[in-house]
Order: sequence, then structure tokens, then C-alpha cells
Amino acid sequence: MIIGNGLLASAFRDAWGHEPSVVVFASGVSNSREVEEGAFLREENLLKEAVSLSKHLVYFSTCSIYDPSLGKTPYVLHKKRMEELVVSSERFSLFRLPQAVGMTSNPNTLANYLCTNIMRGSHFVIWRDAKRNLIDVVHAAAIISNLIRTGQCLNMVLNVGSPIYILVPELVRIFETVLRKKANYELASSGSAYIFDTTEAENIASRIGIRFHDRYVEELISKYYAPK
Repeated sequence: MIIGNGLLASAFRDAWGHEPSVVVFASGVSNSREVEEGAFLREENLLKEAVSLSKHLVYFSTCSIYDPSLGKTPYVLHKKRMEELVVSSERFSLFRLPQAVGMTSNPNTLANYLCTNIMRGSHFVIWRDAKRNLIDVVHAAAIISNLIRTGQCLNMVLNVGSPIYILVPELVRIFETVLRKKANYELASSGSAYIFDTTEAENIASRIGIRFHDRYVEELISKYYAPK
């Protein structure tokens, strides 16, 4: 059973859409800059309904919890509250994700934000010292599905990301190359780099044939954003 219609919901639908014993909750707040309490409340109420089903609940949180510069934002504080709600359920698997990249119309993802601004020639500001971890949503879904099927993640909190951390200015340069267009941006002396443990995800990835090689990010951006 899938709750949601966005990027993550689409990635898990084929594998879990008709599985009655598992509830994949993929209907969270989609904008990490959200401040509207109503948006947070909608997710909370829907999540409480999912918990009440008494099935194996799969929930997606954020690795931004580890970012000291974002730890007090309304979005991260909300995600922490939702995590507490999830782990109070009888059977759960809680996955913290970094920047999942895939086919989505959501303008609030980092990748879509950069692509849109570069293609429009719009001026934008990026944090000079910010590092981000990106993973193909297809790879994230494959790793997580393997963990669910094998029972390795029951009543556990796991990070699912790649071992690759990239400075946002470098990510912009990759987009410039892929889109063949110069970005109109300025650097702000801000941002932070944070690292989280992805050992389990890397082990599963290796086992099922996913390679986090040196050009992983370049190939990921090219896969979804290169002009067709």
C-alpha cells in the first residue's frame, strides 16, 4: 500500500503498491523551506491514520537532521516529531534520505531549483560551503525494497544515501556542463558540510549491483536533466 503521489511514491508503487501488509508513507511535506503549520499538520494527521492501520509502516525522513545549520528549521523540527510518532508504532522502518533525484515536477527539490534557474537565466544565490549528498530515487527505492524484503530494517532507523558528498558550487558546475548553459549565481559565505553513516545502504547497493563510482553525480544529473 502506498500513501502519496510524488517522487518517492512513484518509485515504490510497482514493488509495494499492492502489498497489503506494508504501508509505504510517501506523502510528507515536499518543501524543506515550508513554514506553514497547516502543511505540517496535514502530514501529521495522515501519518497518525497510517500508524492506526497496525501494518508494517515505512516512513521517509531527512538527513538534514544531521545538518547543524538546518537543525532548528520548522521542516526539520517537524520531521523529528514525525520520527517520534513512527517509532512509537509496533512495526516500522524509518529511512532518512538525502537529496533524492528523479523525474518530478516539484520545484522545491535542489536539482529542479538549480536546473530551472540556470535554464531561465535567473539570478540565484548558493552557499559556498554547503555540501549535499545525492542519490538516484531508483537506487534508493531498490536499496530500501531489499531491506524491507529481507527484514533487515524492522524497527530500525537507517540512512539511505550515497558515500559521495558534493559542494553545491560544484553541483552547479555539473549542471552547467549538462545543460550547456552558464549559471547566473553568486556565492554566499554560508553553509555547512555534514556526514552521516551510509554503511548499510552501501553494502546493499554493492550486493544488488549499484555502483557509487567517481562520476555518480555527473551521470545522475545527466540521466534526468540532459536535453533530449
